[in-house]
Amino acid sequence: MINKSYSPADIVIRPANIDRPDEADAAQIARIYNHYVVTGGATFDNVQWPSSRVTALMEIGLPDAFYLADLDNQILGWASARRFSDRHGYLHACETAIYLDPDAIGRSVADLLQQQIEFHCREHGFHHAVAKIIASNQRSLAFHYRHGYELVGVQKEIGFVDNQWVDVAILQRIFD
Repeated sequence: MINKSYSPADIVIRPANIDRPDEADAAQIARIYNHYVVTGGATFDNVQWPSSRVTALMEIGLPDAFYLADLDNQILGWASARRFSDRHGYLHACETAIYLDPDAIGRSVADLLQQQIEFHCREHGFHHAVAKIIASNQRSLAFHYRHGYELVGVQKEIGFVDNQWVDVAILQRIFD
């Protein structure tokens, strides 16, 4: 829970220390992600992540980039970019993701994280970004459309959650 009012100017977007992950950051990253594991609509995971899983993923270099929206050491959200595939032909393609503390939704935090991820992608030679979004997540779809992503397809009934088949929308953004 965010315990103070703030404006976008108060938020610092910073890289997570992937080489030596901070335990406090890992705990907050897990807390944010676990909200969506419990409430649904943004992930197919059904088991909450302990902070040790976040630390382990960072230590082995997954994802390639990890940025945090920090408000006085309180993480409001995080964004990641990772290679789309290890195959050589996909060298310039990445997959992005953004997760927010529920209290940060609608407060420009995702926009700040998206700007940083886009900058990172361009700086590191990515030409193509992919976002996989549960098709019923209209807020996330609208956000990505505002940021220049286009729908390129829907994987019908690819997931099975709460005894229901779930579609995933595949969006892409081509960087100039």
